[in-house]
Amino acid sequence: MADRRDALLARVATLYYYHDLSQQEIAQQLGISRSNISRLLKEAREQGVVEIHIHHPINRNMELERQLIERFGLRAAGVADDDPGDQSSPLQRSAQLAAMILDDCLVGARVLAISWGTTVHAIVDSFAPRRRHDVEVVQLMGGVSSVEPTIDGPALVQRLARTLTGRYRYLHAPLIVDRPEVAQALLSQRNIAEALEVATSADVALVGIGALDASMSSLLRAGYLSAEEFAMIAAQGVVGDICARHFDREGRPAAPEIDARLVAVRLDQLAAIPTVIGAACSVKKAAAIRGALRGGYLDIFVTDSATAEAVLLLDAQRQRELQELGALPA
Repeated sequence: MADRRDALLARVATLYYYHDLSQQEIAQQLGISRSNISRLLKEAREQGVVEIHIHHPINRNMELERQLIERFGLRAAGVADDDPGDQSSPLQRSAQLAAMILDDCLVGARVLAISWGTTVHAIVDSFAPRRRHDVEVVQLMGGVSSVEPTIDGPALVQRLARTLTGRYRYLHAPLIVDRPEVAQALLSQRNIAEALEVATSADVALVGIGALDASMSSLLRAGYLSAEEFAMIAAQGVVGDICARHFDREGRPAAPEIDARLVAVRLDQLAAIPTVIGAACSVKKAAAIRGALRGGYLDIFVTDSATAEAVLLLDAQRQRELQELGALPA
C-alpha cells in the first residue's frame, strides 16, 4: 500500500515539476480533484519524494583548478572559492559544485555508482539535475548501518535515484566482515556478485576520500576497525581510503589484511570506470587526497580552496623530498 502511495506521489510530482502541467491538468489526467493534487504535492515534499534546493552562484578558483589538473593529470577539477558573503560551509559550497559537475557527467550515462559518507551525502543533498538522465544508481561498497543511517550507502542510493529515474540497486552485504573467508563467501553469492559487476561497469562513479584521522574516520566510529587495527595500518604508512580500500601517500594499495575482509570494489576496478568524480574537504585530508590523486584513481576532483592549497603544498614538499633522495630528476 505504501509503495502505491509513493508511486502516486512520484507520478504527480513528475507531471508537475518535470512536465510543467498545471494542477488542474494533472487532476483531469488522473481523474481526481485539484485540491487533492495540491495536497499530494505538499505530501511529496514532506515525505522527501520531492526535494527543492536553491543553488546560489558558486565562486570558483580557476587558478587552483588549473594547478590541480596540471599537477595530477586530471581531466577536470572544481574548487569552490571562499566567499565572505556566503554563510554556507566549504563542504556545502563544494558539494553544490560537485553536484553541478555530476549533472554534466551523467549526460549519456546508463549507470552511476556511488560510495557513502558525509561528503557524498552533502552532494546528494545538493543534487538537482537540470536535465533528465536515464541512469541506474548502484552501490560501490557494502553498508555500514551502525553509522548514521543517512550517510550509509543504501540510503544515499535510494535518495539519489529519486532525483533521476527511480532505478537503483542495493549491495546487500556489510562492508567489512570478521574474516577473509567470510568475505569470499559473500562475494561468491550471486546477488552480491551481480551488484558489484554492475558497479564496476558503471559509466560514472562518485566517491568520497577518507583520511586516516581518528577524529574523522567513519570506519573507526562504526566499530569496523578497532583502535588497534587503526594504529596498525597507520604504522604501515596508510594515509587514506576510497571505498574503504586503503592506500599509502603515493596512492599504492595498502593494508591487505583489511582489504581481504571487504565487500567493495577494488581500487584498480574503480580506476577503470570511465569517469570517477572524487570529492573531499578539510585540510586534515590533504595527505589522503594527495595519495588518491597520485594513485590515479580520480578523473575529476572537487574541493574547497583551502584544501586545494594544502594538497598542492604537500605535493610540492613531497616532490622536493623525492628529488633530494634521487627518486625524481631535479
